[in-house]
Amino acid sequence: MRGIGIDIVEVDRMTKKCQKQDFVDLVFTAEEKKYCQAQGNAAQCFAARFAAKEAYMKAVSLGWTNDAQFHEIEVTKLESGQPKLRLHGNTKLHFEKAGYSDILLTLSHTSQTAVAVVIVV
Repeated sequence: MRGIGIDIVEVDRMTKKCQKQDFVDLVFTAEEKKYCQAQGNAAQCFAARFAAKEAYMKAVSLGWTNDAQFHEIEVTKLESGQPKLRLHGNTKLHFEKAGYSDILLTLSHTSQTAVAVVIVV
């Protein structure tokens, strides 16, 4: 294990943030938006994905000041339903240059909060 990150997001806070399309477009990929908007509680889905992106940045010691882009960190899922992170652009380059080999992700949520844990190996 080379890094671990955790983040928790309040669903109500994400509901308010997602009312601003600029925020949604800045943070989420087209596929994430399509997936979350098709769910019964889109804000809960967006909150879990936002938590995953924050947890990843913590695990690899990145942040806004290091040119990390939220939309370059995408939450997808395997056929089994297990969540997975897919990296794009400079975020993917940083991952490769640092010599990381894999990212483990778990998500959980209640009606009020969403949490993500990321382990980078």
